[in-house]
Amino acid sequence: MTSDEQKPPGGEASRQPHLIPGQMGRRLYSMAALAERIEAAFIEEYGLDSPALREADTPARRLKLVLGTADYILAVESVQLSTAEKADLVGRVYSDLFGYGPLDALFLDERVTTIALEGADQAAVRYGHDDLTALGAIFQDEGHLRRVLKRLLRDAGAELRDDQPYIETGLRVGDRPVGINLVAPPVTLRLTADIRVHPARLPDADSLVESGFWTPQAGALLKALAASPHGLIIVGEPESGKTTLLSLLAGWLPQPERALAVERAGELRLPPQIERLAARWPVGDAPGVSFGEQIGRALGLQPGCLLLDEVRADEPLSIAPLLTKPDAPRLIWSFRGPIFEKRLSSALGMLARRADMSQSEDMVRALYRRLPFVVTVNRLNGALRLWSIGEWQFKHSPDYPTYVPLMRIESGELRLTGERPAQALDLPESFWG
Repeated sequence: MTSDEQKPPGGEASRQPHLIPGQMGRRLYSMAALAERIEAAFIEEYGLDSPALREADTPARRLKLVLGTADYILAVESVQLSTAEKADLVGRVYSDLFGYGPLDALFLDERVTTIALEGADQAAVRYGHDDLTALGAIFQDEGHLRRVLKRLLRDAGAELRDDQPYIETGLRVGDRPVGINLVAPPVTLRLTADIRVHPARLPDADSLVESGFWTPQAGALLKALAASPHGLIIVGEPESGKTTLLSLLAGWLPQPERALAVERAGELRLPPQIERLAARWPVGDAPGVSFGEQIGRALGLQPGCLLLDEVRADEPLSIAPLLTKPDAPRLIWSFRGPIFEKRLSSALGMLARRADMSQSEDMVRALYRRLPFVVTVNRLNGALRLWSIGEWQFKHSPDYPTYVPLMRIESGELRLTGERPAQALDLPESFWG
């Protein structure tokens, strides 16, 4: 980056006061103080929900109200600003009143995929799939941070409250799905948030080949899996591409109108025929609905295929009905967990056993039979990669399966292993070489 205009917002410089003379030069104001004055005057005049605000139902109309208040305060204080300074001031006030403050610029930056906040003075972003880049302080103080996060949560259908120190939810900001993981005191010393920002458009199979995520052969195998009646599980650590891949598979299902998705944060991009149920957090006196409760509701609707984003090892009871129900739907999960065979087998086995300790081994066998195929994804050296595609096969015992990789990365290349699936897939014999 060669100019200040190209740099992201933040850093210690953002907190250095830019002093503006007012009242015939007898007083000095910082831009931050002027912004606070204008915000306070705006709220005093229009409140948070007034007829004038409801009538201002477009950004242009709301901006006109903010500009009127700004002109009034600048005139009262006899503050003279350049055109650029005034535009910056009005934009800052508008963003804090109707947007997400300093996060707005980051949401508009298509390179940003993660925003990490730790208190008001530590922010970092991930560009693409690289490591986090520190921004420093992008909020004025803790109060500013809380106001912005409260608005973000409110728009996502949640709220920041003392009895709810951990929140995971999501919303759309413009065209981009955004997932929010927030942890508040007393669980942590400072208010922290991890915000995932997805691209506005879901990548297609060709773009994933170009980016190196997979090969045309891997895409063909996954399309065959999506078209089959078999269950599968997508495994990876956070921010490894699980939700993106699950969204792609949803678009390839042969009967999307018979599918249903249960989500934690509403980050999936789904065909319009697929209904979604998302976990809801308590707001005011309204109770929340947990991920597990939404799974129960979904089963009552009797879908032909049930997509879950995402299953975790610390909530085993939520998946127990999926392993015990005789007429359970086809299952396609994303699962937060390790991608390597031994650790994955251990994690899935523990999840199944804890779902019902009274019949633990039956639960393990049910999980492997209902989710026979495994797709793993990984973030490596600043890029997302499809790591392997495998199958649990009961080759040597009817009780305990063997993990058989069908395709995996070897010497940096994703390629077939020479093994064949036990479950039928609609692929020509020539595909397997």
